[in-house]
Amino acid sequence: MQERVGCPGWLRGSRFKAVTKSGRYLLFYDAETADAYESDVYYARLRSPTEMSRAIFPKFRDTWRTVCTVERRLGDGIAAAVLTLRLGANDPVPFEALAALAPARLDLLQGHKSVGQAHTTEKDLRPAPDRQIERAIVAFFWSVEDAEKARAAHAPSAEVFALRHTVSKSDLGQ
Repeated sequence: MQERVGCPGWLRGSRFKAVTKSGRYLLFYDAETADAYESDVYYARLRSPTEMSRAIFPKFRDTWRTVCTVERRLGDGIAAAVLTLRLGANDPVPFEALAALAPARLDLLQGHKSVGQAHTTEKDLRPAPDRQIERAIVAFFWSVEDAEKARAAHAPSAEVFALRHTVSKSDLGQ
């Protein structure tokens, strides 16, 4: 994550682990604009992966990787847990219901299938192509319990992840 967040325009990266599904992780990055995912510096890193990346990427399964822009946002924080819900273009969006639960942050995201998708060495290391989302809800809650309650009440097909760590640009001295 430090390598990614060190790229121009990248602000923060957070790593989460699934609460109920073993072996599932969420890496979530914030950037100034979607253009950060098209920079020469970022692509240079993807074309020359670290030894750690070379060791772990072949183990990735069922990857979803999409650059998104924010359609709607409430709050700005990262909290102890996140609820993620992939949506189709015409699926109902439980934004208001989740907003009523006072999350630290709530994003309605729009996926962009062509951004950040150049061919790279890192892609070659993964056993299958990444899938992409059309839209998503990402809700950051103060506790796993709060995220689980929100899932049960408003988004039963969502996944809940617990925060492992976050790295911001300022953590890197930049």
